[in-house]
Amino acid sequence: MVDSPHHVHFDQAVINDGLHDNSIIYQVAPDGTSLTVHLGFLQINHRYRIELNVPAQAIKDAGFTADGISAFVAQDVAVPSVHCRLLDFPSRTVEVKGVEHFAVTIEYFAHKEKLLKEYLHLCGKEEAGRRLELILVARVLGKGKGTPMLRNGIHCIGVEKNDDESEMSDWQGFAKEK
Repeated sequence: MVDSPHHVHFDQAVINDGLHDNSIIYQVAPDGTSLTVHLGFLQINHRYRIELNVPAQAIKDAGFTADGISAFVAQDVAVPSVHCRLLDFPSRTVEVKGVEHFAVTIEYFAHKEKLLKEYLHLCGKEEAGRRLELILVARVLGKGKGTPMLRNGIHCIGVEKNDDESEMSDWQGFAKEK
């Protein structure tokens, strides 16, 4: 630890030990119908572009075969997510560290503090009967609570001003005595 009392610094040997990498964490449900994606820490009122490497096995476990599906799309649901949307989910796989993955791109808005969960229901463009539920989980830091180190594949694309944070005020100040 460095001599500054207000900042924590970690030894580079600890950070680069192979156990503490900065990757997004994926968790497949035992029945294969959902995939939980742990995004780590994000900041409130920030909009992110998230590039996921969804394991191909998770897609196969959900009953999809890449043959015959030109792309995956967000399934129409009664109450769609307004804070999370699918940008791109091609049907071709890419190889990452010797394992087949799908390159998925999502736009995500961290609209409230604490633990935030957003749900996307995905299906094949030609096959709406099967679906995979993508659950995106993030811990969102409030204003003034710090700036998180974003995980690999997460990029901040904008900050939205909150109406409650307006510097405009109708307060006139203290009146001068005459």
